[in-house]
Amino acid sequence: AQQVTVLNCSTCSVKTLFMMRIIMHARSTQQKLASMALVVCAAALLMVFCLFSASNIHTTGKWNNQLLRRRLDELPTSVEEIANFYIQNANRTVAVEERESPVSAEQQIAPSNEEAATQDSTQEETAPQETTASEPQSQELVASSTVYLLSKHELEATKHLTKLHSDMCSANWDESHPPLPYDCCDPNAPVNAVPLFGGLTNALKMILLGGVKSWEENRCFFVDESVSHLNKPDQHGVRHGFLHKYMEPIGLDLDHPIVKKAREENRIVKRDWSEFWNDLSARRAYGHISKLPSLGFQEIEGHNLKRNLIRRMWRPHNKYRQASCHAMEETHGLKPAEYMAFSVRRGDKGEEKFAFTELSEYIDEAEKQLHRFQSYSTTGEVPTIFVATDDCTVMPEFRQMRPNWNFVSECDVEENSKAAAQNGFALRDFKNWGDDAEDAHFTKFFTEIYAMTMSRVFIGVGYTNVSWWVYFLRPFRHSFILLDKPKGAPDSRMFDFW
Repeated sequence: AQQVTVLNCSTCSVKTLFMMRIIMHARSTQQKLASMALVVCAAALLMVFCLFSASNIHTTGKWNNQLLRRRLDELPTSVEEIANFYIQNANRTVAVEERESPVSAEQQIAPSNEEAATQDSTQEETAPQETTASEPQSQELVASSTVYLLSKHELEATKHLTKLHSDMCSANWDESHPPLPYDCCDPNAPVNAVPLFGGLTNALKMILLGGVKSWEENRCFFVDESVSHLNKPDQHGVRHGFLHKYMEPIGLDLDHPIVKKAREENRIVKRDWSEFWNDLSARRAYGHISKLPSLGFQEIEGHNLKRNLIRRMWRPHNKYRQASCHAMEETHGLKPAEYMAFSVRRGDKGEEKFAFTELSEYIDEAEKQLHRFQSYSTTGEVPTIFVATDDCTVMPEFRQMRPNWNFVSECDVEENSKAAAQNGFALRDFKNWGDDAEDAHFTKFFTEIYAMTMSRVFIGVGYTNVSWWVYFLRPFRHSFILLDKPKGAPDSRMFDFW
């Protein structure tokens, strides 16, 4: 590990010397000073990373050195390109936010809110323009003389999100995201019963983590819906199951021969959701390495693992996939990566002692993120904002705050007027929903999941599992903003623990 670190530091040093050569080719004193400042910054960062790597060799072990190898490999490339950019634009006002990924070509460049998918951020966000909700942003703030630098991953956001949209809207999802092999286990080992616990996204989260644990143990598993609030009994007290109504099977079927044999031999093990969450390694938090050879992963980082598995596990029936894609495109006019998404969760979260985030904070943050959109940078046009919420009363409030902005929401769709939980979702009320209200609710909810996943910028809160689910459906870490993070902390302070 030390040799790897030394090698990476040496590589960075060589690249730093290469940047000094750039200085010698600078034509003016201003260009030279700008370039020299960048080299000094690069050298300082290099020293910090080398020292940090040395200390981590003895603490967190192998994965940190692999991560640092990627960091140190990519950082100088980013600084090189920043230096080149400075030389080419020395007479322009340039606002620079350091990032860890290489910069790729795009005419208008904006700073990444969060680090690239495989890196860990230690820097705080710097906003290009501070505004308040009561002071609409002036058209004069369009970045006509300011150029922002951004990670390669965000510059390629349109490509990644368009591809994801194509996959998730496809009638045949199997080609890009094949179903998980739920029977890939020891048929004679204990079989795990993973509970369907809480609301839908919380329940799916725990099933995903329970499935990972089962594969790690080389055990099969099935989803136990027997006492779930979502699997409400009919008028005769009979529970008919919940998941099968909306998505393809997860885990083994209750009638699968492996499950039936395990039940006969008393090999069913009831697992509790806390087993998959209370410990950071069990929840596969950021940086934790898992070994799942049965799934083809000799070693895989926790967040990459969940991103890989989530689209293979959550497979809504084609009816709901197509309804979601149609609503995005035809009803709301949304194109992947060309709009912003708000997630506003209220309802029973107040009973859990969470303080609701003020709607003005969404507006404030949105104004700080407008520079990410080419339409705003070139013409001052504010992108469409999709609002996903369980409380439709927020819509008139947003529109009153910014009457010239285009807010769209499933709350505006007439067909959704019969959907349950329009004024705040509360799990305890689920038992009172009729079939039509339930179906309309989840049709609306799946559309919201799709729309939040495909947005260029997501602004939400961390106290809802909806954010967790959307975070792992999205193909990258950046531009995912949580308003309830500790003051002054990066967003990763929260989602690195997911």
